[in-house]
Amino acid sequence: MWNFDGVACAAALELGNPMFLFHSNHLLYGFFGFLFWKPLSFGILPRALPALQLFTSLLSAAGLAGLFMILQSILTDRRLALLATLCVSVTAVVWVWSIEAQVYALGFLALSWATYHVMRPAHPKKWLWVGALHAGAVLGHIIHALWIVPALYLLWKENPRVRTTSLRRYLLVLAAGTALPYLLVIGTVILPKHLQDGWLVKWLLGSAALNAHSTFQWHFAGWTGPLDWATTSVRLFWGSFWPYQTNVPLWCGLLTLVSISVVLGLLGMSLKRKNQPLWTFCALWLAVYGVFFWTWEPATECYRLTDFIPLGILLGLGAHGIRQTSVRWVLLALLFMTLVPVNLRTRIIPMHDPQKNVGYRETQALARATPDNSLYLTLGGIAWIYLLYFSGRSAWNVNSLMRDPDRLGDDIARRGPTQPVFIQAQALGADAVKPWIARYKRRPVEGAPPWLQLQ
Repeated sequence: MWNFDGVACAAALELGNPMFLFHSNHLLYGFFGFLFWKPLSFGILPRALPALQLFTSLLSAAGLAGLFMILQSILTDRRLALLATLCVSVTAVVWVWSIEAQVYALGFLALSWATYHVMRPAHPKKWLWVGALHAGAVLGHIIHALWIVPALYLLWKENPRVRTTSLRRYLLVLAAGTALPYLLVIGTVILPKHLQDGWLVKWLLGSAALNAHSTFQWHFAGWTGPLDWATTSVRLFWGSFWPYQTNVPLWCGLLTLVSISVVLGLLGMSLKRKNQPLWTFCALWLAVYGVFFWTWEPATECYRLTDFIPLGILLGLGAHGIRQTSVRWVLLALLFMTLVPVNLRTRIIPMHDPQKNVGYRETQALARATPDNSLYLTLGGIAWIYLLYFSGRSAWNVNSLMRDPDRLGDDIARRGPTQPVFIQAQALGADAVKPWIARYKRRPVEGAPPWLQLQ
């Protein structure tokens, strides 16, 4: 369950190579994170990871401020809107991915304010603002290009006399605001350093090329995708259904049932407004993103952070549909008071315990059991990233070297006794390792069972 992307991004920031600051799927998070961290690196936050965690928290808080403004316009009560926003802030996915370094908070920030502007009454600059903020969301993560579907729906519902003008303004700003930063990065960072080696194609493929051959590969989950997506949707609210390295006590289960009842009740009440454009806007948003994630990693939680903008609106519409003000307060207060202890117990507290992070614990044990000048051969993933960042030692991903296994074997042989070489047990069967591994005896590393020393 642990996601190491934030650690990888922190490592990229500390290396400082402009090539590593821009990812085609989420162009600006690393760059903005670098600008945020660099002034703090001089004595305040010397490592990039805690700076990125703080940066992500601020992005998410600004996004929640946008959601508060939206809910205030729906509920017409600042305090009630604040309570509803707080309910969203302590759902499992929003809470976790607002304090863990991850790219999705930037898109959450931009889309929440884009939604605020798209809901405002028509005025000459409205769709310029919406286009600019939507472009910001796409630069936060390219998946948010999908938001054009619900946005165009609300545009179509506006005054027909200015529809063409609004459409032109929106699409022009969206296209320019998205394309120009990409072209600038490609022209000034990517192509000058990798003009001949095909890096541009690999860079453009982004996460779809995260495999040993760096070729296009869709992360399709098969026909169970919709079911996985639905199961993950429940986990977005309550950590009880996917706790982090801990048990779920009975009281958490009982509070979860109460919380589920409140959420279902409010969403059910929102159906009274199903004929309103805003309700349809939210339904379209959830449906378009949902269909996409049926086909791409439907069980990955952090992708779904922005779902809580339309879900928050639907909860607000449901609360507004209740005539008695006191009942609105009771239901939202009950939702907040159940979500906080459940997600604190099942997610937040155990995630703050480094000993519950198995990969981190194994990295510490390996670093204690091996010399500082060691070289580590890994299959990539957590072991590779954690060794690089938390130990500061040399670690290779053998999957990225499989095109020339003989060269890898010769390089290992030249190191001799001066630099000990350790290999992850799971990497013994890798294609880059098989041709030469028989030359060596393997001795298990005491205190770090998954690792072997080559002798």
